[in-house]
Amino acid sequence: MKETFKTVLPNVAFLLLFASEFTYYLLILQTGIVEYHHSLLSQIWMVPLGGMLGIILSVYIYKKQQWLMALLLFLQLLLSFSYASANGLELFALGLISGLTAPMLLYRIEQLWIAVCALALSYAFGTALFHVEAIARTDLALFLSALAFISALFTQTRQHKSISVETVSLYTMGSVFLWLLLDAALFETLSRDSVMHLWGESEFTLTIILSHMAGLAAAYRLRNWAYADMALLVLFVLVYSVYSSGSSLMLSLVYPFVISSYNVIILMKLKRLAYLPLAAISLSLWGASGLGLLIALSHTFAAAWAVLGVLALSTLFKMPGFNLLSWFPNLKSTSFKG
Repeated sequence: MKETFKTVLPNVAFLLLFASEFTYYLLILQTGIVEYHHSLLSQIWMVPLGGMLGIILSVYIYKKQQWLMALLLFLQLLLSFSYASANGLELFALGLISGLTAPMLLYRIEQLWIAVCALALSYAFGTALFHVEAIARTDLALFLSALAFISALFTQTRQHKSISVETVSLYTMGSVFLWLLLDAALFETLSRDSVMHLWGESEFTLTIILSHMAGLAAAYRLRNWAYADMALLVLFVLVYSVYSSGSSLMLSLVYPFVISSYNVIILMKLKRLAYLPLAAISLSLWGASGLGLLIALSHTFAAAWAVLGVLALSTLFKMPGFNLLSWFPNLKSTSFKG
């Protein structure tokens, strides 16, 4: 009984730690601070700057993550008392803490199902409370930070992965960045669309939560499918098409499913990586979020469609047995004479 408890407790603690920090990112860093400051880049730019510097710094200190994680989360708890009205230095500190902790958490993932359960909790909790105004999210910030801090005290440190570590290609890193950008561009655009706004609308809350759960379950069930990237491409084409059609109900069914699916697919890639490439991909998250916000603020959603087109071509060319000439048989017999 005691041995079972010793095995289960760290897993439960890590699940709660991952879920609370991911929810903190969604409700506080990604949306709460941005909403409170009315999306003014001149006021919020310190958050992504701190996040990117934190990720770079984590490469040098991640092996001390057991004590460091708890310390950082305690500092996050203190900063959360006045998160909404935080000054530039405090915003930088919040971003720095997120940048330091995020890759460390991703590096700790050994069993995918724990991370998937954490995502399920995070999406359900975050969606249900998204209607809370940014200025009134202080209690949420404190609760999530306290839960993360307590959970960090009971998690196990993994300085080396027990699973086999894979190398990562520039293509994989680039494609992950573009997937993140596609999601960020659509989410930030939707957040500012008075007609197609979904999150925070009570009529869509249950639909969004159920769609998230379905996406997580489907992606986990098909986690080893060879055509996961192609399926992801089809899903993003579908959700972008639904958004263009103007159907809020259809979007509430499709978009959360796509978000959850692609997060599981990306976690599958990340959990096999050594710390340095994992940190590099984590760095791209901040870049993608920033570019997505710029696309939304500049009303240039056509740029997101262009990114989707680039991903479509690259995914097709990477498919086993794909031959462009087979699509244009006349080209095979064409001869060019000088």
